[in-house]
Amino acid sequence: MDIKKLMESRLQAFEAERNRLVESWSPVIGSLEKHYAKQGKTLSAHDRRNIARILENSLAEATNRSRSKLFETTDTSSIDFLSLQLPVIAALLPSLALNKVATVQALDRRSAGVFYLDVKYGMDKGSVTAAETLIGAKTGQARTADGKMYASTRVMEEPVSGSGTSFASKQLEFYPVVAGSVVISGANETFTDNGDNTLTSSASDGNTGTIDYTTGIFSVTFSNTQASGAVTSAYRYNYETGGRGGSTASNVPTVDVDLTYETVTAEDFPLRANFTLAGALDLEKAHGLNLEDELVKYLGGELKFSVDHRGLDLITSAASGSGAATTPGTYTATPSTGEAWIWKKYQFIDFVEKANVNIINKTLRAMCNFMIVGNDGARLIRQLAPNFKFAAGVETLAPTGPYELGTLDGRLVIHDPMATASTIVFGYKGDNYLTSGFLYCPYVPLFSTPTLVTADLKAQKGFMSSAGFHVTNAGMFNVGTLTIV
Repeated sequence: MDIKKLMESRLQAFEAERNRLVESWSPVIGSLEKHYAKQGKTLSAHDRRNIARILENSLAEATNRSRSKLFETTDTSSIDFLSLQLPVIAALLPSLALNKVATVQALDRRSAGVFYLDVKYGMDKGSVTAAETLIGAKTGQARTADGKMYASTRVMEEPVSGSGTSFASKQLEFYPVVAGSVVISGANETFTDNGDNTLTSSASDGNTGTIDYTTGIFSVTFSNTQASGAVTSAYRYNYETGGRGGSTASNVPTVDVDLTYETVTAEDFPLRANFTLAGALDLEKAHGLNLEDELVKYLGGELKFSVDHRGLDLITSAASGSGAATTPGTYTATPSTGEAWIWKKYQFIDFVEKANVNIINKTLRAMCNFMIVGNDGARLIRQLAPNFKFAAGVETLAPTGPYELGTLDGRLVIHDPMATASTIVFGYKGDNYLTSGFLYCPYVPLFSTPTLVTADLKAQKGFMSSAGFHVTNAGMFNVGTLTIV
């Protein structure tokens, strides 16, 4: 059996299944695309696949739940669960504020795995050791000099064993060595290769050493005693004719890819609406409004509100936890004596950049590209033109929950009126779940049951959303404090 061909065949089958789902739900997705076009926006291929996936989930959930009760007062013997308002299911997904700060990855089952790629060193090279992390999903790039130069023929900080002044017949790990590239470093003294097998000391005594480029064997004598572990070597080697131990079998630095995963389980957000038929008729007669249509809008909005806050609360908690990037501290808006208020306001820009640099330093793979602010932060940021730009239509928006306020120096600003007024969360949104700080994983974004009318002419209608949430890397967030009078 050709394993490679089998894997390629399975991957092609997975791709075909994703495309089939998109095609099967194309009428709904097409409606969404028209809606987005009116707002000057487009759906990406990833968006279309996510929407198709959750529509399929909704249909499967409805079918499965037809043998049980969705809500305690909703008897499935009276309701055809396949009578779903499918356009409503997709309508919730693109409207969340959470979508703008979290990487969205639809679940294909209620409990699913979130996968991470960890790249490990495949061999010892300089100061790095095989099986240590080279690029981690949660730790970022390696920080050592040899870690930064691992994908090269340059060795930066290879330890040299021994102590004292004499280091005779020591051998470099990789050889043959490129002439003129060798540097032997100790405490307060360095030997430099002059290209003719001689190592010249930086000390005033003029000591010299030797290096054999073919075997990598060198000898040096330091002017001062060197402690164990104080001496290192740096050099380049010829990978075409040799490598580690002089063998071409280990001439090119290798990496081992470790695939790990954590489980994400969707949680439900159910609501039930109770109303009378008389009330529904009065609303229709007096105002020409269909009560059921209004319920879909209002209670769908309430589910959106709850889902948003579940995700934003988790991000805020991660931003202030032990794994988060260092806080930028506290920004005080009160001007000092003689300081103009306008310049004090603009010091906030430096506060944001401090948070940004702290995220970069923590992860070495992310920076601040969004912030979540409460009322005090929104008040301050609104005054920072031209650095701040309002989002389209925000001037006429009724903020009943988190919403996009605008951008500050290109960074998205989400205003949550219910957040702690004096806190501001800084974070990074990646373009896929391998480079993400937080995942929002919709399973069923929204479906509603048909209306159940009892003998006393009272009606009930059920709503439910279902999604998973997962902090993948708390180091991509931090939180600061504002003091504003």
